[in-house]
Amino acid sequence: MRIGELSARTGTPARLLRYYEEQGLLTPARRDNGYRDYGEHLVDRVQQIRGLLEAGLPTRLIKNVLPCLDNPCSITISDAGPEVVDLLRQERDRMDARIACLSRNRDAIDAYLSKVRTRVNPDIAVATPADRAAAVATFVAAFAADPAIRWLLPDDATFPAEAAAMAGSMFDARVGHGTVWIADGGAAVAMWDPPRPPGGDGAEDSPRTGRFARYHEVVHGRMPKTPHWYLGVLASHPEHRGRRLGRAAMRAGLERAAADGLPAYLETSNPRNVEVYRSAGFEVAEHLMVDDLAVWIMVSAPEVAQ
Repeated sequence: MRIGELSARTGTPARLLRYYEEQGLLTPARRDNGYRDYGEHLVDRVQQIRGLLEAGLPTRLIKNVLPCLDNPCSITISDAGPEVVDLLRQERDRMDARIACLSRNRDAIDAYLSKVRTRVNPDIAVATPADRAAAVATFVAAFAADPAIRWLLPDDATFPAEAAAMAGSMFDARVGHGTVWIADGGAAVAMWDPPRPPGGDGAEDSPRTGRFARYHEVVHGRMPKTPHWYLGVLASHPEHRGRRLGRAAMRAGLERAAADGLPAYLETSNPRNVEVYRSAGFEVAEHLMVDDLAVWIMVSAPEVAQ
């Protein structure tokens, strides 16, 4: 074959093939007319050369190794000088290290693939009373370290029961309005308040005594009196983090607010969540303190709220 065909079959530019010839790595036959004839066996030879180059061997060492690639090596260790032998051993050890590293990386990827689930569109549904237990369990798991919830419920011993009661109260107050959405059967839950009637109050989600009363007085006292949607709870179970289920569950309420032409409000005490909500279209409307607890009130449509 001609050099152009060898180049096409091996994906190697012709100029590199000529360089391999100059280095003594390729030896094409000569036809009677003097043209080079690249035999079929040179397709494998070029691939071998490229593999060795990619492994880091210089061409001067590849020339020593090539005789061992076709047949049982015809040279012995005494045929090469000590310097060449030493360099080849160094290259072999370096290859062994790279192979070991690649093997570890491959095993890590295999382990990940064995556990990862292909992301599919989550199943979003309006919650019913039958979803109460799943929503409560997600709330308790998701807010175990939340600054605001732990400020309200600081006792580790009683937190699980108190948080479950709090979540159940919030769920019960909203589920009848059809404004609680769950993702994948309760792996994430979004509890919304629809717009309040003039002079009305939001859903009763906790007894307003002690810290609860203080929090409500400061935070909810800063919420607008004009109609708006309010995201009271957004929780994703820690076992399902990274699947964006919370955002999917929240979206249904945002779509309702947009359809009504109204802003949507929420508050968070976790500074990391501020950027998360910003990425979903919210902006900080006010940053305030409830005693020693920082709270950010956020709105999805600042231009509407103004």
